[in-house]
Amino acid sequence: MKLLDTTSTFFELVESTRRLNIDHLEKYYQAYPEVFQEYFANHCPRTEERLNAAIERYPSRIEEMRKTAERLPETIKQIVQKFIGYFGFDLDLQFNLLVGGFGSNAFVERKIIGQIYFAVEKLSPDPEHLQVIVAHEIGHIYHNFLSDQEGLEWKKVDWNHGITSLYREGAATYISQQIVKDVGESVYFSYDDSGEEWLRFCKDHHKSIASSFLQDSKEWTLEKEREWFRLSGGKYFGYNRLGYYLGTAFLHDLVKEYGERKALTYWVNEELKRKAISWLQMLA
Repeated sequence: MKLLDTTSTFFELVESTRRLNIDHLEKYYQAYPEVFQEYFANHCPRTEERLNAAIERYPSRIEEMRKTAERLPETIKQIVQKFIGYFGFDLDLQFNLLVGGFGSNAFVERKIIGQIYFAVEKLSPDPEHLQVIVAHEIGHIYHNFLSDQEGLEWKKVDWNHGITSLYREGAATYISQQIVKDVGESVYFSYDDSGEEWLRFCKDHHKSIASSFLQDSKEWTLEKEREWFRLSGGKYFGYNRLGYYLGTAFLHDLVKEYGERKALTYWVNEELKRKAISWLQMLA
């Protein structure tokens, strides 16, 4: 594995200046152009308003950010070893640690074995929470790799449809549950201690959630992607990322029906949309 930790540069800037400003942030971004090109292109608006708002928020988060940055490298090493033990093989992974503008907390490049990014300002420093989100992101890569081994034709994947996101996020969450044991159920979705109410809502209203997602799946848009799978969503029910709950339940049912390997590679030889829509109809 390879690890690029850009956070030390950010913390040095904080220590060397009386008050952080956008010019300081631009200096930081310019030191790691490839990292921040990916981050700002797809995971956080690069606007003056956004960056100034982040600057105002950093002081209240700085100590937790430092703890997160200190703990992540060892956490990543530990979780990588758990993946090797669980799946029986190693992958050459690249990890990037950064301080962002309070956009995405973590993400993976859209490649079979893409680079993995963690934005420390959005992460809990709790060791268990870090283990879960690291396992989730690595889970995306192992899911991709297993699918590629089974012969998935990547050009045929409909990346811009909610069923694909449902399946992929469900797979990554399912995998994280196998890699990191004995943490609260809600942590697999919230990556902190704030998810109990969210999970209770999902369980109490799963039929309504499934029905709403099923309706949206008929004509998918970027706005619907945000509603169901992004931190910026939550307009329908008051809770964001509810698609993660549906996707994880879907994966668990696929595993019960077909076994783990076939469930994790189901989109290779089967009609994923047909299966998922049928499952949603039964749930609703």
